[in-house]
Amino acid sequence: MDWKSAKILLASTATAVVASQVAKKLYKYFFKSKQKCSHTEIPTDDTCNEVLTIKNREINDVILFSDDVVRHTIKVPPNKDVTICESRELNCFKLIKYIKSARETLDVCMYLITSSEIAEHIIRLGQKHVLVRIVVDSDMAFTPQSQINKLKEYSFIQVQTSKKSILMHHKFCIIDGPKAMKRKNILKAYAEKLNVHAQLNKNGTKPQAKNKQTKAFVMSGSLNWSTQAMVSNHESVIVTSHANIVSKFEKEFESLWVETEQVR
Repeated sequence: MDWKSAKILLASTATAVVASQVAKKLYKYFFKSKQKCSHTEIPTDDTCNEVLTIKNREINDVILFSDDVVRHTIKVPPNKDVTICESRELNCFKLIKYIKSARETLDVCMYLITSSEIAEHIIRLGQKHVLVRIVVDSDMAFTPQSQINKLKEYSFIQVQTSKKSILMHHKFCIIDGPKAMKRKNILKAYAEKLNVHAQLNKNGTKPQAKNKQTKAFVMSGSLNWSTQAMVSNHESVIVTSHANIVSKFEKEFESLWVETEQVR
């Protein structure tokens, strides 16, 4: 065998060895990744997904308004991974998506509301017969850019300024809370008593109402519903359907809300 042939043989052998090592590493990588994925529950509310699905309404989420797009994962009992994606555009979309998911009631306790986009979505919810109550701080209710005057134009949206002598600095909302749902059902039943004939169909029988399965959740954090906060500030919002947490926020909301309607 001459030197040229020996060089070709050595080169071919080296190439084969390198290729086999690369193939082995690729095999291990993909095999282990597949095995890992098969044992890991994929969360339905992946926050890096552009389409947010709220199916079973079991929610444990964190929305972070930050400068950079960063992905990281946190553990939420019972052993569920929640992927957090910090992107201002995506998080604005997520925040509004959660608000729009209200099916029956929306209770808002917010220091400041200046976002016209959020105000529009609140109005649309009211037009869909979602019962909306809003408590805002009395000093911030009618400042420039505030959306409160606009929201008060609609009779189906109830707005109150905080009657407390201390600053109302809360930033939370409750979607489909049990107490609010109970209140809505009582008001609905009372209205039906006053308008029995309108509730009868052509056959003279009362149509059966469709029961919607709803589960309450709350959003709370540092974020005011303002464009400034969402675009320029570092803010955080925790979203959870944990029943005990929802109950505590409902209790706080009821302590601030002054009942003006006849609820029997």
